[in-house]
Amino acid sequence: MPRLRPSVLYTMPTWKGSSLPSREAVAKSLLCPFPEVTNPNVVSAHLHALDWLDRFTVHSEPSWVPRAKRARMTWMVAGFYPTCDLSRLCIATDYLSWAFGLDDVGDETAIGERPERLLELFGRFEDVFSGRSAAGNPQAEALDDIVTRLAKVATPDKLEAFAAGNRAYFGAMLWEANNRHGRMVPDEGTYLMLRPAAGAVPPFFAMVEPLEGIELTDELRQHPGITNLVRLAGGIVCWTNDVLSYEKERAKGDVHNLAYIYEHHRGLSPARALAEAVGFNNASVADFIEEQEKLPSFGAAQDVEVKRYVATLRSMIRVTLDWTLGSPRYSETD
Repeated sequence: MPRLRPSVLYTMPTWKGSSLPSREAVAKSLLCPFPEVTNPNVVSAHLHALDWLDRFTVHSEPSWVPRAKRARMTWMVAGFYPTCDLSRLCIATDYLSWAFGLDDVGDETAIGERPERLLELFGRFEDVFSGRSAAGNPQAEALDDIVTRLAKVATPDKLEAFAAGNRAYFGAMLWEANNRHGRMVPDEGTYLMLRPAAGAVPPFFAMVEPLEGIELTDELRQHPGITNLVRLAGGIVCWTNDVLSYEKERAKGDVHNLAYIYEHHRGLSPARALAEAVGFNNASVADFIEEQEKLPSFGAAQDVEVKRYVATLRSMIRVTLDWTLGSPRYSETD
């Protein structure tokens, strides 16, 4: 169980029984004292994304593209990367479209229950990261377009971090596929460890520095205070998404959701399981605030970069709540 402070206990809901609260009530129960910040280039990037989705295939089902356009995904990355210029925001928007397309291939098609098919697909993506031809596979060609543009603004080590983040994402997708194939519900510890990777947290976080133009030294990047904040923020965006999508995912039979994990393994009612998941999220947010306040000074120049970096993490948490609540992608009906 998470360590809960009085302020978090105050925000923990007391839901019980089989009837779930509204998504609006769930959102209000989430601890999130961070301001909303939206990149001013969001509308232009959205228009670019509509064109990009028409030019590249990221999902085999034709009806997916209209759904993706209605989801207004640009508004999410506009909070992930709130100060970057238009061209960099477009990279993020296109990658989110690509990642959501891949995620839905895993969640909504037969490929998601056949790990060998996913392995074949991931091999084509590895061709992209290794500099080999992506021709012949539409999803690999779309990824190649993103990587080519990212390479123009990212240093080689940042580009490799993005590639490594994607490999972690693919590995976690295979874990989910094996669970589906074997009709298994993951245990709590494994789920908490692998859920951020399955949610593509590593590649999105790897893009923060190159897209936002933030320059952290290797020493700073490995500082325990920074790594703890990154770990907590990456988890929070996933737990927030889980609790706001629980009703829809539960109805679909998707077991990869923190509330469902609690329901299944702890023998809780759906409402109580959801309350426990909200409590875990709130405790993580409280830990984030505490870790942020404990950061030491790293010198005037680096303090500026750290301040921008931490502000970006806060913005990521805030926009995940707001966008997930408002997007039809996670509502009861899509």
